[in-house]
Amino acid sequence: MKNSLYFVSSEKQSFWNKNLKSLVNYDFQKLSEDQQTIVLFKQGQLLKRTTPRRYKIYDQHLFYFQVNGEIGGFLVLKNVYCSFRNKENQLIISLSHDQSQLQLFTTNRTEEVENFINELKSNCIQEQMLINFYKINEKIGEGITCEVFLGSNINNDKFAIKKIAKAPIGHKMRDKQAKSLAEEIYIMRSLNNQNIPKLYEVFENDDYIELVMTYYEGGHLYEKLQYFSLSQRQRLVKDILETMNYVHSQQIMHRDLKPQNIMYKDKDPKSIDIAIIDFGFATNQKYQEHVLYNCGTHGYAAPEVQEYKEKQKMYTTQCDVYSLGIIIYEIFFGVHPYRNSNPGTLTFNDKVKVPQSLKNLLIQMTRIQPKQRFTLKECLDQDFFKENFEYQSLDGLSKYSLVDSIYFKSLNISRKNSLDHSLKQEKNSKFESAKNKTVNSTAAESKNLLQKSLNPFDQQFQDDLQFNEYHNCPNDFNNLLHKRI
Repeated sequence: MKNSLYFVSSEKQSFWNKNLKSLVNYDFQKLSEDQQTIVLFKQGQLLKRTTPRRYKIYDQHLFYFQVNGEIGGFLVLKNVYCSFRNKENQLIISLSHDQSQLQLFTTNRTEEVENFINELKSNCIQEQMLINFYKINEKIGEGITCEVFLGSNINNDKFAIKKIAKAPIGHKMRDKQAKSLAEEIYIMRSLNNQNIPKLYEVFENDDYIELVMTYYEGGHLYEKLQYFSLSQRQRLVKDILETMNYVHSQQIMHRDLKPQNIMYKDKDPKSIDIAIIDFGFATNQKYQEHVLYNCGTHGYAAPEVQEYKEKQKMYTTQCDVYSLGIIIYEIFFGVHPYRNSNPGTLTFNDKVKVPQSLKNLLIQMTRIQPKQRFTLKECLDQDFFKENFEYQSLDGLSKYSLVDSIYFKSLNISRKNSLDHSLKQEKNSKFESAKNKTVNSTAAESKNLLQKSLNPFDQQFQDDLQFNEYHNCPNDFNNLLHKRI
């Protein structure tokens, strides 16, 4: 499988980075205090001499220490593979990064060694079969090139297992998919918050990348809202904003916030405990280059994300504030704010009685210009979260269906199958007419005529396809189109 590994660069690099100055803002004092080092043996490449050396894993970095106790070098545990095998009473730990490899040995399988192995498993990619450690149960979700299963380990603990189909070798999107997926893995491992799923292990085989994550059984955002009072929705929104404020404090932007990516942790209809999921489009705003730029979901992605053009100044975490403003509007009003109006013109249905402080908050979150929006910290300081709504009802909301609002955009994407028969006939007639006119036309004229033959629904469908970028690239692009429509 070595030739088909997904996260391997063609350029050979040194295994260890010895430039400690590149560890910007790194807390070396905390590094020395938090964990004890472990002694493992390594074999010299030239003389094959076995020598002991001290190692430590800390904050997604592997360090080794010199005899005098100083740091000799480090390796960022991103795109690093690990494997383990026993040979002649020795445990052999193999680590590989791009074209470089390190082998460590020990004869004592102590608790300290076991902890080190578990840390490697939670920070590296394992060249082992997932089914050797987890039982795969029923499918609980699927995307364009991924499927999500309910899985369990030997202790019958439940996990969500995401299987992502690898683009084949030579596919034009393989490198882009691998870089984006590596970014997702690294970001998920860097986040430590009770409302963000934990990424426990990552496995790779010839066909799939498999992620073992926290399993939530409470369903998506819209599935409980009908049971929530005004005060419960207030607490729900506060939890969502606090969780994303933590993400932003790490300089990370999610870029695909929508109701489907907010889940409840358990099935209790009164429980508002939520989690933010799917960091497939997440990126650090400090990076000089990003894998994706125009990404997300229509109706929720901020204007600066949708309209971003190459070589422009990169947008910031404020893009998530806009998305959250749309979601919060749906939580209280049950419909998408721009379903019947233009983006930027926020209107409120007077039949739904909500406090003015909420309306003020939503206006500030959904401003077109990112610099004019509140930050999430500023949002949490607003009056809406200081008011007591314990005994107030949310009159008028029962007349509206949030489910219809959430699926409005996806229904538009599926409109090829939902257009009634007369519209389909009209579309086909116009299309055939335009096609006949293009016989003696230039290529540019032909394209223009065919585009004019599309009704507004079909034109919007074309725009949808152009806008969305997927970190999971299908093996067959035609399959992507069929699934989208």
